[in-house]
Amino acid sequence: MDLEAVSTEIGTALAGIIGLRIPAWGVESVEPPAAIVALPDRIDFDETYGRGKDHYPDLPVVILVGAPEDRASRKALAAYAAGSGSKSVKAVLEAYAWTTCESVRVAWAEFDQGAEYAGTPLLAAIFHLDIIGKGA
Repeated sequence: MDLEAVSTEIGTALAGIIGLRIPAWGVESVEPPAAIVALPDRIDFDETYGRGKDHYPDLPVVILVGAPEDRASRKALAAYAAGSGSKSVKAVLEAYAWTTCESVRVAWAEFDQGAEYAGTPLLAAIFHLDIIGKGA
């Protein structure tokens, strides 16, 4: 799999969530709500014979909303963390027709009340994706 291509396609899939911004990698500031496709902790190569399957066991996607103490931020983040619905990260990513990989599963999510981006405190959810695709 090509990490850059997979990350770009994740951004494309998330762009289907109305109102969610997908900034380019490395921007100096973001306007919430925004999704950042981070780097995986590791890549497992050759999980089947030859160059059969590559695996990203934990590719994080960070959803940033407003101020951590703002009730509207909590409500917004709850919609992204829901198991279903038009703003559900899990539902949108798992229903997408992938071309750069074979499967994307949202394995779990965690919350960060002390996240910062460019010095601005934000409420965040970190979605951990399990991705499998053909070795290249």
